[in-house]
Amino acid sequence: MPASKTTKSKKLITAQRHWFNGLVCNHQKFWKRLGDFENKVLEFDLSPIEIDRPVYVCGLARSGSTILLEFLASHSDFVSHKYSDFPFVFTPYLWRSIQKMMFLKPSKAEERFHGDGLMINSDSPEAMEEILWMHFYEGLHEPDQPKMIADITAKDGFDAYYKHHLCKLLYQSKAKRYLAKGNYNLGRIDRILDIIPDAQFLIPVRHPYAHVESLMRQHHNFLDKTQNDKRALKHLERVGHFEFGADLRPLYLGNDEVYNSILQLFEAGDTLRAYARYWAYIYGYVHEKYVTHNQVLCYRYEDFCENTQDSLGAISHFVGVNYDSDVLQQWENFIQAPDYYQSSFSEKDQNVILQEVKNVIGKWGYV
Repeated sequence: MPASKTTKSKKLITAQRHWFNGLVCNHQKFWKRLGDFENKVLEFDLSPIEIDRPVYVCGLARSGSTILLEFLASHSDFVSHKYSDFPFVFTPYLWRSIQKMMFLKPSKAEERFHGDGLMINSDSPEAMEEILWMHFYEGLHEPDQPKMIADITAKDGFDAYYKHHLCKLLYQSKAKRYLAKGNYNLGRIDRILDIIPDAQFLIPVRHPYAHVESLMRQHHNFLDKTQNDKRALKHLERVGHFEFGADLRPLYLGNDEVYNSILQLFEAGDTLRAYARYWAYIYGYVHEKYVTHNQVLCYRYEDFCENTQDSLGAISHFVGVNYDSDVLQQWENFIQAPDYYQSSFSEKDQNVILQEVKNVIGKWGYV
């Protein structure tokens, strides 16, 4: 839900929570083994569970992926990771069961760290599976030696561990299907399909003018809010959030010359041109590989906001779920283009963006 007014910013993470999270994050081998033990204990219960058409929301940050995740997660068929799953991501059944036995209630809703008007609490769906990918694929986000996931050898047992993880979420929640948001999954669609052949993917695309401006705003927002805050930077590293701020690590999709030029632009402080080139890099890749893939649905964020009824219908049809008409109407009334800031881009700024995206923008129907 959107915030009614701007709230006073606070630290991303307290000292107490930072220390507590470290008990898990600094000892991942132990917690991974505990997850293995959890699999053995639940072996009989998990054996009949089938992973049916999991849905992955991915793409470039600030393209409306969070509101799409919340819409899909509102359907009873889906289970998704949520904020309260961290740091116990390796043992989802145990931790969620403990929370249930303790009658833990969701935290009070508050505006998220991005300051973009979205209200969240501990039960809000969120991207959390990146922790598993980083554990099994060492060096996945190494900034000095970027690699695609096909270039990294996973630790033994990842496929089985990952599928067991999804089954535990399905079993504990009694849901039918798994739902995930993870922008980095854009670079591992083929790998996920190797593990789960009937997986489905939703990729939102946003006009580069508005998209680049939103990316820049969040980048500077994260820089400001995490300045001299080592705990915040460590937390973002632990959860695999490298999209903004001082520890920015662009997603690597091959084409070293272009990728390295993007890094150089960021290092030089030219974030306008850097994000514009990054937009073309990401969505040029998506269009080339997945725009006609029958298990991938690409849609424009502007259509999602302006023609919401049709967009929600197309998305629901693609993933194979039905929503009551009154529920769709509620979401149609809720979803709208952001109005919490006015564009500050000059004609010169727009020309810079257009120069960088000119070979890709038309492929998505933008002029």
